Amino acid sequence: MKKKYYIPILYSILIFLIIFSFHSYQNLKAIAAPPSEEWGREIHIDKTPYKKAASLNMDKENIWILTAKEDRFTKTILEKENGNIKETQDIIIPGSALNKLVKYKSMEPYIFWTENYELYMSKKQESGDYSTKSLIAAEVKDFNVFSQNGEIVLAAAYNQGLRYYKINGQGAIAWGDEYPFDKAVHITAALDDSGIFHTVSIRDISPMEKEIIYLLFSQGKWTLRSQKIEYAQVSNESIGNLEIGLDKDLAYIFYENNVWNSFGQTARTWYATVPLSQAGNPDMEFKLLTSQDTESSADVYVSEVNCPYLKQDTLNAVFIEKYWDETGEGFKILNTTFKDGKISGKTDSTRILGWIKGIDIAQHGKDEVLVFLQTAGEFKNDVWFTQTGEGYKEIANKPVKQDYVVAMENSISPYISGLVIALIRAFMFFPAVLWLLFVEFFEVRKFLWNPRLNYSVATGIYMIIKVLSTNFYYRGLSYYMMPDFMKPMVIRYLIMLSIGAIAYFMAKAFKKNRTDMHIIPEFLLFMLYDLLITVFLYGPYIT
Repeated sequence: MKKKYYIPILYSILIFLIIFSFHSYQNLKAIAAPPSEEWGREIHIDKTPYKKAASLNMDKENIWILTAKEDRFTKTILEKENGNIKETQDIIIPGSALNKLVKYKSMEPYIFWTENYELYMSKKQESGDYSTKSLIAAEVKDFNVFSQNGEIVLAAAYNQGLRYYKINGQGAIAWGDEYPFDKAVHITAALDDSGIFHTVSIRDISPMEKEIIYLLFSQGKWTLRSQKIEYAQVSNESIGNLEIGLDKDLAYIFYENNVWNSFGQTARTWYATVPLSQAGNPDMEFKLLTSQDTESSADVYVSEVNCPYLKQDTLNAVFIEKYWDETGEGFKILNTTFKDGKISGKTDSTRILGWIKGIDIAQHGKDEVLVFLQTAGEFKNDVWFTQTGEGYKEIANKPVKQDYVVAMENSISPYISGLVIALIRAFMFFPAVLWLLFVEFFEVRKFLWNPRLNYSVATGIYMIIKVLSTNFYYRGLSYYMMPDFMKPMVIRYLIMLSIGAIAYFMAKAFKKNRTDMHIIPEFLLFMLYDLLITVFLYGPYIT
């Protein structure tokens, strides 16, 4: 075979490589795109066998992420400035039984966790090892850890009531009085500028009744601020994910209703605001939390509201929200601000992902960091991390080797499905082929003796059908997925005609090397190029 026979084949390969590269580039842009201007792209930290939120802490230099494993904890230390991993440490605590793990939290140099509702702690020693586990309390249904003026404070909810502990070198020391609140199942708190812990808790009165109380804890003393009985809609509805946040004027109290049924899981979050300056015992009037414009609670999925525990001028919170539009549906973490008791601003902290659970947020100054879980298969969950800040975004938003591989893999599927679609679309242009068959069968001399004119007429019929059937030609395209420069109708016409011209010259290139090629195979080759280039170019946008 002479060298010139290879030229049309090389041109063909080049054309489809250009289309493949174009789609790979577009896929790479989508993969590396951050969820918003404020937040960087999420990065993978670790795996855990538990659906328990990883523990997250931050200071002016470092970020600590603690992840539970079957027989140990793993601590990952990152640079606050850019999110680079500085160190990873496995922590084995003598006597621990993490197969019974219910919840865990860390605050340097301590780790706190519950095993079958027994609350334990362990402290990091000078050697770097951790001490044997030490029991703090039994029958603990929930706990949270805070830092106050350099001291570590722990709040616990257990069968008899609520209690605060101070953590020091001697262990956990009960702080002040116990608040009687039988069968408490959740507790959380926020700390104001005066050192008062604004504490909320929930207990089950009956399967359909839940009592929520809002207390102030200061200098070891409790003050009841407000209480409310909330009623479940169905008997299998569970209430949890209790949270409180403070801004300069209001306390925001959140709780979540969950129902599992044959249709899956529903999650609705309710919140109430209580003026900080109002005397007496103000009411807590709960209303549905949503960032969407909807009148129906059936359309709302909001889960795991999480606020920084320190009082803020403007309350900042994150939560999981189910999202759907023409692109599909999934879950994302939304970063919101509240003003005057309502959501005043919102920013995406993550892209739209699959199942999300176990979120935790930490804040230092204006910087925020976030961890969350995603299903990883084989009964494990991936721990993901993201944060705000230009240093982190500059690194996290750069494509890595795996991004290039995924981008190219996602560009292959249009080539596979495109072959089937091209075959189906070919029947629309049958009149052009029918013309050539008509000339051959009836031996129309004017065109038989003038192949160029015959070919031009067939090509003209083909292009007229293509232009007149533009709506069908582009039917099924999801325009929101296309790059902006490809969306205008004028550009689509230009692309259509350009593809036709490329197909024409490619068919002629083969004809030049095979002068004995009949006009019908030549025209079918033109059609094949036109259809395949079109479908391969628009394949990723066909839904």
